[in-house]
Amino acid sequence: MKRCIIISSFLLLGAMPALCQQKYLKSFQREYYDKANTFRMGLGFLIKIGGNMIPASAFDNEDGVIIKRMLRKVSSMKLYVISADDSETIDSKDVHRLKQTLIRKSGLEPLLEIRDKGSSVYMLNKGKGDELGNVVMLIKDEKELVMLHFHTSMLMSDIQDLIDRSLTKNEKAAQ
Repeated sequence: MKRCIIISSFLLLGAMPALCQQKYLKSFQREYYDKANTFRMGLGFLIKIGGNMIPASAFDNEDGVIIKRMLRKVSSMKLYVISADDSETIDSKDVHRLKQTLIRKSGLEPLLEIRDKGSSVYMLNKGKGDELGNVVMLIKDEKELVMLHFHTSMLMSDIQDLIDRSLTKNEKAAQ
């Protein structure tokens, strides 16, 4: 019995960082319940189906094998969407506050930040070594915010391979 309690407490402690991130994303979404249309959806099951059951030949190009390999490495995914009403907008200060809370309290590290014409994309992760681990993406437009939280065993080298492949394709197309 002691062994069962100890093992289950270690499993619970291992899951705490992911639960903390979900807690902050859910509470942020709740702040906008009265001001905007919001919804949350778990996509882990669909990702598993896509990674295991859809043949690579179903994709239009040769990247199907790479996409399937990357989908197999995603173990869970949650999608949070906040779409503001006509008169409301999603405040950039609120998104910045959420990002800082995730960094400070969940131990996430900034991985990517892109801003263009009022739109912003933030990518944060908490992994060990070269592994991405828990990833949170915040994609903000003037009236919409998409928050994507997933756990993956993808490596940074997998992402770099995908970027290199895309650059090679673009160079060949330019010639």
